[in-house]
Amino acid sequence: MNPKHTAFHRKVEGASKAVLFIHGICGSPYHFRDLYSQVPQDWTIESILLQGHGGSALDFGRASMARWREQAGQAVDDLAARHSTLLITGHSMGTLLAIDQALQKPDQVKGLFLLAVPLRARATGTSANQAVRAALDLKSRGNPSVETAKALYGIDPDRKVWRYLRYISRYNELLRFMKQTREAIPRLQIPSRVLMSRLDEIVSAKSASYLTPNPMISLDWLEDSDHKYYPPEDKAFLLRDFAEFCRKLD
Repeated sequence: MNPKHTAFHRKVEGASKAVLFIHGICGSPYHFRDLYSQVPQDWTIESILLQGHGGSALDFGRASMARWREQAGQAVDDLAARHSTLLITGHSMGTLLAIDQALQKPDQVKGLFLLAVPLRARATGTSANQAVRAALDLKSRGNPSVETAKALYGIDPDRKVWRYLRYISRYNELLRFMKQTREAIPRLQIPSRVLMSRLDEIVSAKSASYLTPNPMISLDWLEDSDHKYYPPEDKAFLLRDFAEFCRKLD
């Protein structure tokens, strides 16, 4: 297991507030590494590693959406049992798991902070290029977006390409989960902050049209960011915005 792609925990004895981080498909808690320092010091942090991530392509192929939903639910239950306020922060597929938990447990989840909510996907050459270079550990050629995609890829690179066939089932499950979430968005009734990336090569901008009609959702755009790469100005905005959302729940 790559030590970079592991769960992160900060348990604060007696804390009344906690934040749960949920990464995206083929990602890891490493995606949130810059956000941890923005969480108030008297909050507990739990950043989970979803089953099949942090290891091999074969490990990922043996995982399932059902297991990921179960993991998210268990984490919420564990944190809610010890804290009165729970914020869930998610990226990409992690946002769907966060919304799912908020809908199931509105008395436990008090807020959502969501990055790149994938309610509609789009296929681009850019996303394919990044995926191939990350999965096969090919050179990034100095492209910061590719370098970031490789750094955040939560599966051990493997050039035995047949091992990726099981990815198809995982992504089919994700597409079905996206559809379920689109239909459920109007029922979301807790404060939710969403940041979408204007240059996202995976999440379609049409996703925003499902979010903005809900008055509980506040949505903004990171103008120069893609699905995983945040240039300095956008990253600074993201960190400030996250810290401010935490303060509102504090």
